[in-house]
Amino acid sequence: MDKTTNQIESDIERKRDELGANLHELEHKVKQIGDWRHHFQKHPATLLGAAFGGGVLVATLLGRSRRDTPTYTDRSPRKQKALDTWDHIKDALVGVAATRVTDFVGELVPGFAEEFRARTRSSESSTAVH
Repeated sequence: MDKTTNQIESDIERKRDELGANLHELEHKVKQIGDWRHHFQKHPATLLGAAFGGGVLVATLLGRSRRDTPTYTDRSPRKQKALDTWDHIKDALVGVAATRVTDFVGELVPGFAEEFRARTRSSESSTAVH
């Protein structure tokens, strides 16, 4: 079953076309991974939540610390309750944003979610010991 020269050339040309198409597809996927617009189109709520949570986190880190904030005795109970509620809202938003970002990165990077969970468990167990 010897192939003729034309058959061999035809097979080589077909393989070359397949490789070219695969290379083009791979190049397109690599460009998509680095394109924030593509990710925003696929996951707008996640990215908006992450941006909002990141803003709250930065504002919290750069803002006044709780030690600088007057205590309960310096405020009316209503004002203190409003401030406490705002603190709870910020904490919840940062938590949701962190979860969304973790899930999003987990979709992009194979093995990230498992490694992140392992490190989180390790961190929690070392914190519980102290």
